[in-house]
Amino acid sequence: MSELQPEESYVEEPEGVEPGEGTEAEELETEDSLGDPEDSESAPDSGENHGKSIEFSEEQQKIFNEALGKKVYKLREVERILAAKEKENEELRAKIPEQQRPDVPDVPDPFALSDEEYRKQLADREQALIQQAHYDAVQEAQRAEQQRLIEEQARLQQEAMMESVKTYATRAKQFGVSQEDLQVAGNTVAQFGINDDLVNYILQDDHGPLITKYLSQNLTELEGLTQMGTAQAAIRIATEIKDKAAALKPKVNTAPAPIDTPQGAGVAPKSKGPKGATFE
Repeated sequence: MSELQPEESYVEEPEGVEPGEGTEAEELETEDSLGDPEDSESAPDSGENHGKSIEFSEEQQKIFNEALGKKVYKLREVERILAAKEKENEELRAKIPEQQRPDVPDVPDPFALSDEEYRKQLADREQALIQQAHYDAVQEAQRAEQQRLIEEQARLQQEAMMESVKTYATRAKQFGVSQEDLQVAGNTVAQFGINDDLVNYILQDDHGPLITKYLSQNLTELEGLTQMGTAQAAIRIATEIKDKAAALKPKVNTAPAPIDTPQGAGVAPKSKGPKGATFE
């Protein structure tokens, strides 16, 4: 499944303290300030809000931007750690060919050698066995460390991807793209087999959900991206497709609601009393 078709809910769970992030209480306060998305999603959909973007107040938008900035900081921190781990991997790989496993000579023949020569060769063989055992232990430790770094790198990459998907889903909600519409658009884009690097580029773009939606509706454009290299495709998205995708953002009607007019205003009151009676 492509990451452009997130199955996760738009609701983000409160997180612990991360580098560059506030306390858990501050995270909960941020979510409370934006309202409770879970309450709105569990309520019956009247259809009135479908396809409309969410309007944040200036204060809510500031809180959202700060929360998003923390996510971006965390992603950059993960990227820095990954680069450091890759450098460690390269240093380990560079050390391995420099050493050779010591050879252990055969057991000397006591009948073919003098006592002194026999004892010397026996001692040399014992020393070679010690060196070989030490070499094997070092190699095993290096292999274990390499495997640990590979697993940690995979974990950090997965963590970075999850953060990207969460941010991507949050942006989709802000743009008024429902989870169902995003899933359908992501399925369409995934069927064309764009590479993972380009998927990551779209996930991290501030208009990522709209880009996915646009590409799902313009298959010729989407197919063209699959024929390009990642860098060339990213340039095309940034310079041409992004502006077209931004046009898909729902237009919000900012006109004030009509003023209620009292019923019957301007109509002469009816006379009271029995039918046919006149009053002077």
